This record gives sequence, structure tokens and C-alpha cells, in this order.
Amino acid sequence: MLETALTLIDQRDGPHFSLRELERALGVSHASAYRHFADKAALLDALTAEGFARLAACQSEELEKAQGDPMEKLKALGVAYIRFALNNKGFFSLMFSERGDEDLERSSRIQHNQQALTTLLDCIVDCQSAGLIADGDPKRIAGYVILATHGLAVYRTQGHDPLGSGNDDAFFPGIDAVNEMTITPLLINRPSAEEIAARWFAPLDPASSES
Repeated sequence: MLETALTLIDQRDGPHFSLRELERALGVSHASAYRHFADKAALLDALTAEGFARLAACQSEELEKAQGDPMEKLKALGVAYIRFALNNKGFFSLMFSERGDEDLERSSRIQHNQQALTTLLDCIVDCQSAGLIADGDPKRIAGYVILATHGLAVYRTQGHDPLGSGNDDAFFPGIDAVNEMTITPLLINRPSAEEIAARWFAPLDPASSES
């Protein structure tokens, strides 16, 4: 039932279905869903919890690759976020979209979101303690860091094609570039604008630089 609900969310860009539609998709009798969930909000809350569990697993996997380096750990969380979004579009849509039917007193979304945020805050504090990024309120820094990564994830998962060519690589920077450019203003030892341009904004086609 949860898997079918997730498929519908992915197909319809959000939880735009009724429990009766879900039951029809499953080929089960009316009211079968109520044997497992009190209502649609309860079903979506269960899916949300599973989504955040998968995000936490992605975070753990990428953090392990960083091998304890504070800056690499901070970048790893950006990679984990994009990887999760691209591989779990239905979950991503559900977890980070407002729902009119959500009962905040019953929903566990805020609790799960706080757990993901705490992981990011810990990495920011570690970078500050290591003298890599400027001091400041870690929560406000987290809000700033999240904006770029989340924006890239939304564009990638919603199929935006700003160039009309089907080749987003010619328009969007990759996650490594987004990570570096987002963190750059916070670095104690910052690269120059020229270094950033050479690293991330060189022409994709060498011939185009001659025209």
C-alpha cells in the first residue's frame, strides 16, 4: 500500500489522490486502507518517516566516505541530499511540500526534519571548530547552505529544462560546484573569483571561447 501510494505521488507530483483511488490502484475492496491507517494523513505520515530514514541512510553513507574531514563531511551532506532527491522523487516531493491535510500535532515530519538538520548543524560546528569557516549562528548558516542544494534538487527532480535543449549540464552547475560556491563566502581562506571561474565556469566547448 505504501509503495503504491509513493508511485502515485511520483506520478502526480504530490499526494494528490484519495484513499479510494489508492485502493482501486491496488485492486482491493473499499475501506481496506482503513484497516492499516486511520486516514490518508496517517498513511502519508508513515511514508514521510520512511523518507527521512532513507535520507539519513544517504547521509551516513556519504559521511563515511569523508573519513572524518570536517569540510568533506559538510560537502558530503550536499551530495547526499541531491542523491536522495534524484533516487527518491516521490519521497522528496512528499517530505518537503506543504500539505493542507497535515495535522501538525500528529505528524512526525517536524521531528524527522529536525534530525536531518541536526546532522548538518554538527558538521557546520565541526568546520568552525577546525577554523575552516567563519563563526556565526550555525542554524542561520545551515539555512543559507540548504537553499542552494534544495534549489538544485527541485530543478533536477521537476524536470526543468531552462535551455530548451534537454541538456541541463550546459546550464546547471553540478553538486560539487554548488557545494563549493555555497561554502566559499564562509571560508576563512577563500579562493579568488578568478579561481572559482576557472574551476567551475570554463566553457564546455573549447571552441566557444574563441568566438
